[in-house]
Order: sequence, then C-alpha cells, then structure tokens
Amino acid sequence: MRDAEQRAWAVVKQAFEERSPAPARKRRPLVPALVAAAVIAVAAAIATPPGHAVFQKVREAVGVQQAEPALFSLPSKGRLLVVSADHGGVWLIYDNGLKRRIGSYTDAQWSPHGLYVIATTPNQLVALDVENGVRWTLPRRASWPRWEGTRTDTRIAYLTPLGLRVVAGDGTGDHLLDPHAQGVPPAWDPLQLHTVAYVSSGAIELRNADTGHLVWRAPITVLPTDLAWSTDGRYLAVTSAHKVIVLTQSGRVHRTVTTLGDRFVNAAFQPRTHRLALSLRTATGSEVRVVDVDRPGQARTLFAGPGTFGSTVWSPDGRWLLVGWPTADQWLFLHGSRVHAVGNIREQFPRRDHQPPVLQFDGRWCCAGAA
Repeated sequence: MRDAEQRAWAVVKQAFEERSPAPARKRRPLVPALVAAAVIAVAAAIATPPGHAVFQKVREAVGVQQAEPALFSLPSKGRLLVVSADHGGVWLIYDNGLKRRIGSYTDAQWSPHGLYVIATTPNQLVALDVENGVRWTLPRRASWPRWEGTRTDTRIAYLTPLGLRVVAGDGTGDHLLDPHAQGVPPAWDPLQLHTVAYVSSGAIELRNADTGHLVWRAPITVLPTDLAWSTDGRYLAVTSAHKVIVLTQSGRVHRTVTTLGDRFVNAAFQPRTHRLALSLRTATGSEVRVVDVDRPGQARTLFAGPGTFGSTVWSPDGRWLLVGWPTADQWLFLHGSRVHAVGNIREQFPRRDHQPPVLQFDGRWCCAGAA
C-alpha cells in the first residue's frame, strides 16, 4: 500500500517547471500546457476509484504505518548532528544508534573532517571537541556558522547583526568580511580554499575570506533562503520560496527550477552528483523531488504526504536521503524506492519545556569512517 500511496501522490502533484535561462517569449506558450496537464492529471488520479481511495487514505493517516518505534541505527556510516531548536539543544547520533546530548546550543555544524563542532549560544561562538568539551569561545551574537578547510588550515564563517564575519579554526584572526551580508547561511566554495558565497545587497557574492577579494557578484531578483554547493564546486543552488536558481562556478545562471504554486523548503545536492533533492510544500501536503540540473525536464518524486516536511540531508556516501516529517513525528530515510521510517522523534529529542522540538539537519550528517 505504501508504494501505491507514493505513486498516487506523484500523479496528483507533479506540477513543476524546470528550464534553462531563455527569453520570456519562448516560455509563455508552455505555461498553459503545463497548467492544463496538471489539472488533467489531478482530475484523472482522483476520479479513478483506486486513486481516490489512496488519496483519502494518505490524507487521513499521516505517517508511514510500518515506522520503527525508535532510531535504532543509521542506515549509512557517519554521525549525525541534530539541532532541537528552542531549548532542546544539540544531539549527536552515532551510526549504531547511540544518542548523546552535547549541550544547550542553538545551532551546530561539523568541522570539515568531522573532528570538531562549531556551535552557537545567544551570545557565544563555541568550538567543541565532542568527546572532550569546549576548545575555545568567542563572545558574539552569532548565527549559521559554517566551517571549511583542510585538517590544518580552516576558517569559520558566521553571521552577526553587523554582517558576515570569519575566524580561523583555532579562534584567531576574527574579522568582519562584509557588513552588508544578509540573513542567509553562507556556503564555502568546495574548489577554492577560504572562498565563501553569501547573500549581500540583492546579489550572491563569492569572496576570499582572508583578502576580501571579490571573485564574482551575481545579481538576483529573488529573496534567497539557502545556498548549497555541489560537492565538486561546479554548481551553487540558490533557494527561494518559489524558485531555485542554479549558478555555475563563475556565477552565471545554469538552470532555473520553478513551481506552480508550491513552496521550496530547501535544496541539497546529492554528494558527488548534480542531482538536487528538493523539499516542497504543496497545496495538499509536501513532497521530496530529485532534479538533475544537467538534464532539463527530468525529475522524480521520491516521497509525498500530507502535512509539512522539514529539511533534508544526504548521507555522506550519497545513498540515503534523510527527510524530517514533523506532522507525522517521523524521520524518513529514502533510498530509491525504499522508505525506512522512524517514529516518536519528539520523544527521542525532547525539549526542556516539553513542547515538540524543531529538528534541523542542513548538512549535518558527517564523515563516513570518521572516529
């Protein structure tokens, strides 16, 4: 029945458009056809008795029925940082299922090789050895810290109310990089060491964090919510509510993915590929789709269901996609057509005030084979 539910939802809601940059006059004729096709598909899926029955069942029964009662293990190697926002703190999950709360932090991110963690409190930036505790702190109102570099030469970019700042991995050399940076997590270029992409004054900028040299600036007309590089550094996905703009490593628009009335939650490149996992909020629920940015017009719905999906994150080996499903109190581990669901998430990562936690991932499944 679970496979039937997914197929029905894939038919009911496939209304999206993926296109390369092109003049507006070439795109207009496609819009009525896409809308008509979407309406016909919806009508056909609901009108057929099996489709209608599945549609109603998915709407009434939120969650995967065969979900595991707890997270007994991760389906792939590595360790997972879980940020249970608002009083829940940060948890560390090992691949054998061991869970350990590492502190009352508001955010956390791995160092490049999973050796350390950079975390935030309302008034501090904190570098941690997860086994041995705090290494250093910096008094800052920091948010969205991102760590990059080699094992011996690293930088941490983070946002403050006064702009984007950068500090070395040992806590030295803290400096302001751009006072005009906007409230979107920065993203380090995988190809160019100490070079960071971020949103500033209506554009995406790529800048050297040490010298301040501007590599390129790409004006945009959307309000970005997230930035994500492909692991080879060839593409940068700029996510906004109704559009994902994929830029090349030189800052040019390579492809644009839009939706017909849906809202993007986030986008994440599958490691070592140019396939982009998209979490969307639709009129009838939520979906996870995968789009290959090198192959226009090809997309695949991995999972769909009622309610709200959260962020997504790929396993380090790229085999599994983890999707949060707050409405169902579940996590979904997706691998092709396989769905492994884990329930009772709020119980496993409780908040101190006993309210449902907000679980975040955003690239926090780290380092297969790391200690």
